[in-house]
Amino acid sequence: MDNENIESEQHLEETEDGVGEHTMRPDEQDETVQAEDFVAQLVDKLKHTVADYENYRKRSEKEKAGMYDRGIITFATELLPVMDNFALATKNADHSDNFVKGVLMIQSQLNSMFENMGITKIPAVGETFDTKFHNAVSTIEDESRGAQEIAEELQAGYIYKGAVIRHSVVVVAN
Repeated sequence: MDNENIESEQHLEETEDGVGEHTMRPDEQDETVQAEDFVAQLVDKLKHTVADYENYRKRSEKEKAGMYDRGIITFATELLPVMDNFALATKNADHSDNFVKGVLMIQSQLNSMFENMGITKIPAVGETFDTKFHNAVSTIEDESRGAQEIAEELQAGYIYKGAVIRHSVVVVAN
């Protein structure tokens, strides 16, 4: 190639200071615009993909936590009748008897296990009756107690993370 061809291929233009600048042919400009559009599309797709992944990750974590909570509640619901039977067995028993002491130890372990899992007993006797947590099966007249005060708990109620697993069955005074 000779010098004329090289200069015409590079499309150099002289500027005021005498330095040559490269100018693009129209077909080169079209290719550059197309490439920029393609890159912009890829960046947009990447942003959407990252956002979709983050939404999926958050949703999966929430679902996993929900499954764990439902498992805890199901387990507790199945175990509550056993807890009730331990409470009945020890209610009027002679606490000096070794057998009863063993039953009390098992009951204590179950209560500790519930606490470690985040399951708490609903306060009842001496508290004000609240339909969110208590189920009244009868009322009594007792002038020594306040209005709507719980006089007796017939069956313990339990809460897990603010949700009632089972309402306390109670007797309400006045």
